[in-house]
Amino acid sequence: MNNADVKTRLLCQGVRVPEPMRTERKGGAGPAGGRYMVIQDMVVNCFVYGAAATSDIWLQKEDDTCVLVDENHQSPLQEGVPVHVVDDPHFYALKTEEGIPYKKIALLHGVDCLATTVYQKCIRWRTAPCWFCGIERSLEYGGTIQQKTPEQLELVAEAAMKEGASHVTLTTGTVNDSDRGAVMLAQCAAALKRMGLPVHSQVEPVARRYLELLRDQGTDTLGVHIETVDENLFERICPSKHFSEFNSAWEDAVEIFGEHQVSSYVLVGLGEDEEKTKTGIEDMVQRGVIPFVVPFRPLQGTVLESHPLPSFDVVKMGSVWAAEKMMEAGVDPFKNKAGCVRCGACSSVKEYLGMM
Repeated sequence: MNNADVKTRLLCQGVRVPEPMRTERKGGAGPAGGRYMVIQDMVVNCFVYGAAATSDIWLQKEDDTCVLVDENHQSPLQEGVPVHVVDDPHFYALKTEEGIPYKKIALLHGVDCLATTVYQKCIRWRTAPCWFCGIERSLEYGGTIQQKTPEQLELVAEAAMKEGASHVTLTTGTVNDSDRGAVMLAQCAAALKRMGLPVHSQVEPVARRYLELLRDQGTDTLGVHIETVDENLFERICPSKHFSEFNSAWEDAVEIFGEHQVSSYVLVGLGEDEEKTKTGIEDMVQRGVIPFVVPFRPLQGTVLESHPLPSFDVVKMGSVWAAEKMMEAGVDPFKNKAGCVRCGACSSVKEYLGMM
């Protein structure tokens, strides 16, 4: 099994790990419920909660190293390949003058990406939430604060940069139905950009002027996440969003942020139609957008918390297809400057592309 396939398998079914090595994050953004591992320079966000308890892959500690083994006590990796489990950074132990732990303001994603949800609530959460989203779960169990200020993020970023953080991801719940959080993101992007950090922002489709504001205030790369390109599925699991808004938003974003700098999450494993998925991904790439194919991850407290994990074959199909279409169109995720695509821990698309 090649490394891209190993990563896909780990992303799909998760890993059983010793209890002390599990993360506290059961809700929140995409990487929630995972633990970051590095395997031969490949960063993987391994699922360790919920259905991962039935995974046939275990993480075992042997002397000073960790290894992966399956139910037959064999490694899915080449023999002797160690697994490095990314430790929590030291800045997690720090607090602001007001007593707020830094880790409630921003977290380390992968090995070098500082990430935060600037506004941890969503106007859709109480009435018609996206079925997979756990954004307010983090607030409910006290893992974060509702709103992060530019000043707080500067403070945490200063400490994180000393430990190797080199780019930033900013996301948000939907704040309102006009700028949808773009203004708040722009304010935070400006503060972090002044510190020399490349910035990735994620926002729903918004008017072009808000995308220009994000760029002008320091955002280098943009995520406009459709989540699924199967329109029928989208309308069911994202009941208060509008599928028709994405194409024009992507086109505006590519014009504003440039080649290789606009992306969209594409969740797979939700029962999407294969042909619609392929067609949607190809159309996205033709518009210059990077399809960041990610296996669906069920989170506690969401509508889809009991939905089964996606199969290896479904995730590999979507990832390989996206890689092939990007190669054909000259869309290069390796040139993306900041954020989820640069980090790459939650998707195997770049690994498959690297093999072509």
